[in-house]
Amino acid sequence: MLFRLILLALAGIYYIAYKLHHQFCLQQGSPLGYARLIVVGSFLAGGAGKTPFVAWLAQFINSQFTNAQVTSAHAGQVPRIAILCHERAQDEATMLRQKFAGMPQVRVIATPNRYKTAQELDRDYDFIICDDGFEDTRLAGAITIRLDSAGTPQRIADLVPAGKHRSLPRDHEEPAVTLGQNDIRFRIGHIANAGNEPCPAGPIAICGIGDPERFRQDLASFGIEPAGFIARPDHDRRFEQIIMKFIARGAQLVITEKDYARLPEKWRLHPNVFVAYQEIEVSAPAMAAIRACCGLRA
Repeated sequence: MLFRLILLALAGIYYIAYKLHHQFCLQQGSPLGYARLIVVGSFLAGGAGKTPFVAWLAQFINSQFTNAQVTSAHAGQVPRIAILCHERAQDEATMLRQKFAGMPQVRVIATPNRYKTAQELDRDYDFIICDDGFEDTRLAGAITIRLDSAGTPQRIADLVPAGKHRSLPRDHEEPAVTLGQNDIRFRIGHIANAGNEPCPAGPIAICGIGDPERFRQDLASFGIEPAGFIARPDHDRRFEQIIMKFIARGAQLVITEKDYARLPEKWRLHPNVFVAYQEIEVSAPAMAAIRACCGLRA
């Protein structure tokens, strides 16, 4: 009981600091003049699926694009898309770069200041997508797509460290699109190693993501029952050492795409390292709403 009261007090202190920081440090900036700025966010502190959705969104925009919708100097060409990640999330930036290695029109940038970078890139891109930045009120004029499948916080007790959320609905304007459980579904499409061999039974599951429990559930839905499950912190800097330790024992491992991206090539190519590749299903009504808010034609 005492521990819970301490957490509630810390959540209250966090919220006061949050409000002061936004009032004095994150005042509203200037909207972009050319590119469409899109923020993919969530109330959750981590584990909402923002990064895989950002990858899906960039591919969706590319597939839906027509010359009539170009707003920058690149009319008549394929859409130029910049994806902005925070520099502390290098694993996410690396994963996105790997996904778009064959699409030179998509550039992934890790930056400490999404607002400043978006302003600098404005005339060079048709779309600038922020992987998070939901809390950055400087991003004026942005189209916000909020992932709400985990529910909406209602009170300060729902905020970190007492809860899993970073802010409350009253701290934000209404997003252009809200995606709930009926709008978007994340699942594992296939699991394979670098040689495209399927995952054997009973691997050790290791992940360093915002919501390890979702990875456990996704593995179960895919039909994989791990012999062990190890949850590391999100953006864990010791992840490679953990992988090396288990490979030295001859263990067969299954990890997430984001965790795979942070490994050096020799471990990515190791036959005992299997990757759970994620797929996203977005409902037809949700796709129509995204298409409309981003100015894309059907």
